[in-house]
Amino acid sequence: MGSTFQGIEIGKRGLSVHQQAIQTTGHNISNADNKHYARQRVVMNSMDPIYDPAFNRAEVPGQIGQGVKISEIERVRDNFIDDRIIDSSSLKEYWGKKNDYLYQVETVFNEPTGTTLRSMMDQFWSSWEDLSNYPEETAHRAVVQEKAEALGSRMEDVYRKLSLLRDQSNREIEAKVNHLNTVAENIKSLNEKITKSQALGDNPNDLLDRRDELLQELAGMADITIGRSDEDELMVFIGQQILIQGQKVHKIDLVGNPNNDGLLDLKWSETGDTVLLRKGSIQALYEIRDRILVEKINAVDALAINAMDVINEIHKDGFGLNGKTNVNFFEQRALATNTFGEIDTDGDGLNDKTAVFRVTGRTSLDPDRPIGISGTMRFLKASPGGETEILVPYSKDDTLNAIIKRINRSETGVVAYMSHDNQLALKATTNPHDKKENFMIRHLEDSGELLVGLTGILTASGVSGSFDYRKVGEINKFQSNAQDITLTPMYHPSSFFKMSEDVRNNPANIAAARGKDVNGSGDYNSPNGQKDGSNALLIAAALREKPVMFDYSKTTDDFYNSLISRLGTEAREAKQEYTTQNELMVELENMRQSVMGVNLDEEMANMVQFQQSYNASARMISTLNEMLDTIINRLGV
Repeated sequence: MGSTFQGIEIGKRGLSVHQQAIQTTGHNISNADNKHYARQRVVMNSMDPIYDPAFNRAEVPGQIGQGVKISEIERVRDNFIDDRIIDSSSLKEYWGKKNDYLYQVETVFNEPTGTTLRSMMDQFWSSWEDLSNYPEETAHRAVVQEKAEALGSRMEDVYRKLSLLRDQSNREIEAKVNHLNTVAENIKSLNEKITKSQALGDNPNDLLDRRDELLQELAGMADITIGRSDEDELMVFIGQQILIQGQKVHKIDLVGNPNNDGLLDLKWSETGDTVLLRKGSIQALYEIRDRILVEKINAVDALAINAMDVINEIHKDGFGLNGKTNVNFFEQRALATNTFGEIDTDGDGLNDKTAVFRVTGRTSLDPDRPIGISGTMRFLKASPGGETEILVPYSKDDTLNAIIKRINRSETGVVAYMSHDNQLALKATTNPHDKKENFMIRHLEDSGELLVGLTGILTASGVSGSFDYRKVGEINKFQSNAQDITLTPMYHPSSFFKMSEDVRNNPANIAAARGKDVNGSGDYNSPNGQKDGSNALLIAAALREKPVMFDYSKTTDDFYNSLISRLGTEAREAKQEYTTQNELMVELENMRQSVMGVNLDEEMANMVQFQQSYNASARMISTLNEMLDTIINRLGV
């Protein structure tokens, strides 16, 4: 005969199990609005029956049930969907951060309406065109001064705002990396607690939910890979490096880069190696800070230095109302503190390079006539690993215009054009790999006589007569007069775009007159009267129409249109990609919630079911109690 109290034990187990089930249901309901919570489910199994099959067991019916037990409380979650969300989080945050900053860059340029660089350039151009019609009137000269002042203020404002955005992105990188390290430490702490709980046979569901939430947050900052193959250690990788290995964290340090204005780089604390990222908000901030904003600042710098130099080049050859000549319209600050263009780049106190922005030949030529000579020009173009040699050949049947096009299409780091006096001019472009070498002619060499005897730029042919910026004293390799050589400007010329004191203090010094060639030398060396406005017209043409090469663009308009067009393309791409990734994340979140989300209707139904089961177990115990009372108190034994 079985135990009299066996039924009470079954009832007690029923009460305990369904009480736990009701508590789990309540836990689910209270977390219904927590999107990172995975609903939990009580898994019930029957207790092992009695008796086990054996020859020595009691001679009674075997396999008698002993009620119910809780085998585990599982959380309902799909790791495959979680991994897809983690991967998509990196892309979403990457494009989201780019979208935010590119919108701010568009706001800085404020195209197409408002007080823009384009409108300021147009007004400045118009003021020169008006002055060419009324060169003797002081009022029109005052307008030129006013428009130059407005253009300079706007140019400096654009540079300042772009620089502030760069500083802001650097500060945000610092904050993000510090937060990444904090999140990694929190995951490590959770790993420790989870491991201990699992060692005791528990399911730490809430801790696992918190860890998954932190992993998703981590994925938004960097492109992580999660290794789940080891049951005892969760591993998180950034690239091929381990960030988290179970209960160990490999910290990331922020180190200032002296070659990048002291801005911060990411290094692994233990090895000092660079942290390699591909996605995530931190990588987007890196690209914004070190590529996109640098490109835009370089473009504004190129616009500034080229506009100043082209106007100065023409203005110095003209005459003011007072007959004064060889006056700069804009003040240009050279990187070198000497007239030879020599600079110290390694900080040892000795000059080691010659920094020249533009050189113009001595000879006036017809650019459409065949040159009648052959040879090859050699240039050195900056490349990521150093320099690339580019050869530009020419033959006797070529015209100078054809050779100019060949040089510019080769993108050698040097562009060519014909000056207002029909002299060949060569000038440097921005350096996409090292902004400290912006606007430096690196190398000029000619095996023939094009740059030597024909145009009057270099003093000699071949290697011995070549100009190389890595040496000092190289300015002596030029035939050009001192006024036809422009030294490389100070870093970021757009931050200092101002009229020269001579022009600012005396509008009569504005050289609107071209002058006249008295002795037939080709040099306009004498004033031509107060009603001569031909020099002002040349400046207006250079600002708008003449192909004077702003970097690799022919005119100011071409250059600025290319800048704004590229910015618009980048901003549109970022917005479209962010919208796409955001929509994908919404779909994935909906898929995840359909699996792990709390359904209140379902939970209420479960609660009613568990309550009824609990009541039935209690009723069973009450019934057994009555039976025992009959046996004990009423049999009369």
